[in-house]
Amino acid sequence: MAFKAFLHVLSAPMAVLLLSGWLAGSASAGPVRTRIVSLNLCTDELLLELADPSHILGLSPLATDCAESVRCEIAATYPVQRPDGENLVATHPDVVLDGTWHRPTVPLVTNALHVPFVQLPSIASLADIPTQILTVAHAIGEDARGDDMIRAFADRLESLHSAHPDRILTATVIGANLAGEEGGLISDLLKRAGFRLSAFESPNGTIALETLIAYPPDLLVTGMISEGASLAEDVVHHPALRDRFTGAHLLALPGRLTMCGTPDTLDALTALIAAHDRLTGTEPSP
Repeated sequence: MAFKAFLHVLSAPMAVLLLSGWLAGSASAGPVRTRIVSLNLCTDELLLELADPSHILGLSPLATDCAESVRCEIAATYPVQRPDGENLVATHPDVVLDGTWHRPTVPLVTNALHVPFVQLPSIASLADIPTQILTVAHAIGEDARGDDMIRAFADRLESLHSAHPDRILTATVIGANLAGEEGGLISDLLKRAGFRLSAFESPNGTIALETLIAYPPDLLVTGMISEGASLAEDVVHHPALRDRFTGAHLLALPGRLTMCGTPDTLDALTALIAAHDRLTGTEPSP
């Protein structure tokens, strides 16, 4: 029931894709891969949830960085390797997972070794996450585990909603990995939580500090990865912002929650819904 309800939030082509995969089940499952290498943070995180631990040959260096990875503690128990073709020659895996941005030597080596090279694109909304799960699960031969993860994701998403969804508040997002461009992941999360992007935010997800102060949104969302990592993060400490946005009007959202499309992304939605409930008076301020 939860899975069918979840299909209603997806586009028609994606719903057909998921439903066909769901009905096919283990009959369409590929061979289980026992020597898997991931060269990308997002494939790292899904791989750690879907694969048998003994089947993971290596993860990307970002996997163990707790500022960027939601699975850093678990990842620390696995080998880490540079995301390049040279290491693939040494390990000779039977499947390689990566993002769409990769080093040129990677496809050269996978082609030469006749190793499947599976690339995971970035996501634009929560509706893309089941496809990400299915892609990785099928690539490593763990379709059943992928189905289980999608069911759990759908059940949790169905349970998340603000107390007053009809009260649409304004929000501005600044900081690492939280560009608030219309149509992106953070925009989708805000919409589901009962917010809309401030009208003064530019299409590329930026806003002048003076404009932010003159036309303050109901909620300022800041995303931190690591201290001093970028100018976008430095602006969060500006005295004018500290004085203007306090209490329920400020939400610090860890950048790692929106770095990739995984079930943990729902933690970001949960935090935004709680912020909406505080602003509408249905949840006490911490």
